[in-house]
Amino acid sequence: MKLLDWLSWWMRYILPVLGWRVTVTLLRGPARGTGREVVLLSAGHVAAFMTSRIFAQEPVVVRRTRVPVWRLQRLLDEWRSAADLQAVRLDRVSARRFLSPHYLAVPQWISNWMKVPEDLQKYGREHPSTRSDFHRIRTRNFESHLSHVPGDLDLFYEKFYLPYTTARHGSLAQVAPRWMLRFVYRQGAILWVTRGGERLSGSLVTFQNGQLASYVNGLKDGRMDLLKDGALSALYVHSLLEARRQGCTEFNMGGSRPSLHDGVFRYKSKWTERLCLGEAFVAVNTLTLLDWNCLNGAVAEFLSQTSLIHHDGEGFSALWAFPHDQPLTAATLGRHCQQLKAPGLRRFVILLPGAVPEGFICPLGICLIEGDTAEKIRAGEITAFEQPRP
Repeated sequence: MKLLDWLSWWMRYILPVLGWRVTVTLLRGPARGTGREVVLLSAGHVAAFMTSRIFAQEPVVVRRTRVPVWRLQRLLDEWRSAADLQAVRLDRVSARRFLSPHYLAVPQWISNWMKVPEDLQKYGREHPSTRSDFHRIRTRNFESHLSHVPGDLDLFYEKFYLPYTTARHGSLAQVAPRWMLRFVYRQGAILWVTRGGERLSGSLVTFQNGQLASYVNGLKDGRMDLLKDGALSALYVHSLLEARRQGCTEFNMGGSRPSLHDGVFRYKSKWTERLCLGEAFVAVNTLTLLDWNCLNGAVAEFLSQTSLIHHDGEGFSALWAFPHDQPLTAATLGRHCQQLKAPGLRRFVILLPGAVPEGFICPLGICLIEGDTAEKIRAGEITAFEQPRP
C-alpha cells in the first residue's frame, strides 16, 4: 500500500475520534443576491465556499452549542424548524453511523478524470473546446520537465502554489499544509512548465497504477497575467505529454469545488470524461450534508447561484434551481443546460419555478422537476427522482 493510501485509510478512523464533539450554530444574515433574510443551521466546520454562497455578508450567530456526535441528529431535528437550510460537515464514518440517510451528500472536492489520448495533436483538432489551448501552447513555446530535487518542493510551495492559490481564491482559499504535500512529493515529482528556461508554472504529480494524478498547481509569484498567457493551460497539455512518456493511460486533473458554477471545474470539464473524489486524504473522508424544509425562497436562490455536485449511488449527479428572476422559456432553459452540463454526471437535476416551457426538448441526462412538486420533496429524495426524459 502506498503511503498516501495508508494515510487515507487511517484518517477514516482518526477523524471520528478527533471530531467526537461537534459545534452546532444557528446563523442569520442577508442572502446573497436578494438580501432577504436566510437562516443556516451549521454543524462542524462547514467550508467558507458554502457559507459565502449563502450569505451576502458575515452572518450573526443566533445560537451555538457543542454536542457529542451521537446526539447530533437529535439536536438538528430540534433546531431544524428555525432554519431554511442545514449544512453539516462530518467524517464519513460518523455520518453513516449517527445521521439520518435523508441528506444530500456533497463531497469536499471533486476531481476530473480523462483517458490519455493516443494522438494529442489529433485530440486537439477534434475537440473544439480545447483547440485554442493547444494552439496557444504551440505558438508560445512552452516546454516542461520533471524534477525531484529536495529543495524544489519548498520553492514550489512558497513561490508558486501558495501565491497562486491566494490570488485565485482570496479569502476562500483552502491551502494544503506543507507537510501534507511532502507526503505526496516523496512518491511523485513536480512537473515544471518553462519558457526560455524560466519556470512559469508547476504541478505536484504522482504516477501510480497507470495514472498521472495532479494534486496542486501553481503560477510563478501568483501572477494572473501568466494565467491569461496560457501557463496553466500548458500544465494540462504537458501533463498529458508526460503521462504518455511514463506509460500512463489515465490523467486525474486534481480537485475543484463541487459546483457546476466553479470556474476551475468548468475549465477542467472541457477535457474530462468522468468524475471521482478529490485525492486529499482528509477530503476523501469528509462530507458536507445538506437538508432543507422546503425548496423555495432562500434555498432556491442559493441553489440557483451554486449548483451542487453530489453523490448519487456509485456516481455523481448535480442539482440546480432555475433562477426566479429570469424568464422560464425554452430558449433560456436550453441555454442554461448547454452552459452548465458537464461530462461524467449520472443526472443533472433542474428545479423549475413553474411548468416546463412549451417546445423545450429535454436533453438526455437532464431531469426536470416542476413548480409545487419541488417544494414538497426532501433532500434525501433527490436520488428517487424519475429517470431523465429521452
